[in-house]
Amino acid sequence: MNQKSKLSEIIVSFCISTTCIILLQGIMGMLFFPDELLPYDAFFTAPVFGALSELFGLVTWSKRELSVKEVIVRRLIHLLLIEGMVFGLNYLAGNIFTPMVSVILAVGVAVVFVTVYFVLWLLDRKSAKLFNQQLKQFQEMEKKKEMW
Repeated sequence: MNQKSKLSEIIVSFCISTTCIILLQGIMGMLFFPDELLPYDAFFTAPVFGALSELFGLVTWSKRELSVKEVIVRRLIHLLLIEGMVFGLNYLAGNIFTPMVSVILAVGVAVVFVTVYFVLWLLDRKSAKLFNQQLKQFQEMEKKKEMW
């Protein structure tokens, strides 16, 4: 994967993460903190969490091809880093949650994590299909050339 592809993947992943984080914040806020009024600086939390999540994503990168087990282990480490960041930053901001809210938040973060990787997989799958179609067309054109 070249540098341009890596940068594109990071940007797409950041955008997906931020969108999912905003949705999770909205749902959690409506369910557990409906009377809470948010200041304008609250709009920056989702992009900050998204950017930090991407930064923690460096744990999944490798110069060599990873085995399936290595990919899974690195993604689990990535998820744990994100969970720690979410709870750590909330704790530093003075937000202490009940055990039930903490469990729901942890599950929500995991759902966002899985959703981001799922959407990235769908995009990669679409690119691979397009590439394979173009390769097939090219091979058919080459066969026709050989016949002449």
